[in-house]
Amino acid sequence: MLGAGTARAEPDLFSKETFSGLMELRLTAADGERSWLEGGFGKTAASGGGSDWAVRPDLSQALIEWKPRLSFALGAVVTAQLQPDVDPALDLGEAYLTWRAAPHRLARLSARAGLFYPPVSHEHEGVGWTTPDTLTASAIGSWIAEEVKVAGLELTATRAIGDHELAASGAAFGGADTSGALLSFRGWALHGVRTGASTDFPLPALSPFMRTRQAPITTPVAELDNSAGYYGRLVWRPPIPVEISAIHFDNAGDRTSAEAQQWAWETRFTTLGLVWDPDEATTIRAQVLSGETLMGFRYQARHRWIDMGYASAHVSATRRFGPHALTVRLEGFETNDRTLQAIDNNDETGWALTAAWRHQLSPHADLLFEGLHVSSDRPSRAYGGVAARQDQTVVQSALRLSF
Repeated sequence: MLGAGTARAEPDLFSKETFSGLMELRLTAADGERSWLEGGFGKTAASGGGSDWAVRPDLSQALIEWKPRLSFALGAVVTAQLQPDVDPALDLGEAYLTWRAAPHRLARLSARAGLFYPPVSHEHEGVGWTTPDTLTASAIGSWIAEEVKVAGLELTATRAIGDHELAASGAAFGGADTSGALLSFRGWALHGVRTGASTDFPLPALSPFMRTRQAPITTPVAELDNSAGYYGRLVWRPPIPVEISAIHFDNAGDRTSAEAQQWAWETRFTTLGLVWDPDEATTIRAQVLSGETLMGFRYQARHRWIDMGYASAHVSATRRFGPHALTVRLEGFETNDRTLQAIDNNDETGWALTAAWRHQLSPHADLLFEGLHVSSDRPSRAYGGVAARQDQTVVQSALRLSF
């Protein structure tokens, strides 16, 4: 008779347990400016009607995730995603192999290899790297979803030391060479969009200086300079319900490799995060991220075309009441253009407040309501003929079906 351990080691490729999925029907009402997804400077996925409200029903997303087990040690994750507002609408999300070593007294080893997101976001815990309790991710999570997907190899070692647990991860990767383009030319944004393996995002109106140098689109997963980036992550789990993590990411872009006027940006950041469960019904999340991105040749022998610092921070609280969950998040963000402001100003400051309510209708259906207000000041909006200071309110409801 086979033992439980032997049974778990058997391959499982196509049973119903290996498949999960999600479909979301959404109704959105928004005022304010045109969305960045339509080539504007808008901070959300919704285009507003100026001082009036624009109302739109749509299928916002659908996805299928396949997680076969190849053996006790080997598995895989493959996600196909449909996002009608993204080009292309149907795309490959993540696709990677997973490996875990047999238990060892020194450490537990695991790895993954393929196309995946670095473990930066504390919000994207749902199927297909979605946010279970909100329709809109934080500015940090949204940017990771847009521009920080990599193709690489990640190795993790986890060790218990008394009642504490420590985990260390390191990765080398390709891709993500254009990471920094959206953040520089559009600024921070808040949404639920995720880049695919071949996604192209539109850029907003560029300055006269950049129009002849930068393509009007950016392809976040592109590899342009044939050099490897890296990141490292440390996680500490003390004997209380807290997890503290730190990540340093560097795509090691060479700044000047280009293809069809898309450039290899040199983008790096460090982030600190905390997840705390003060009781079984409450989760507190806090995160701060700071970094810099550089691109292009020297201009007048002194300045790079782009030399920009950026930062964002947020704190959120989720409280669960039976089938209900209430989430509130407050955040701030900024970019600091350190060069050529007179001809290409990419400075920005802003803040956002989000409140979301999730009601579980059944094990496979959730109803979500969310209100979001975002305010920002960005001088480069003048390149598109709009005022630098913009405010937008977005009210959304969604029926989220899962299997």
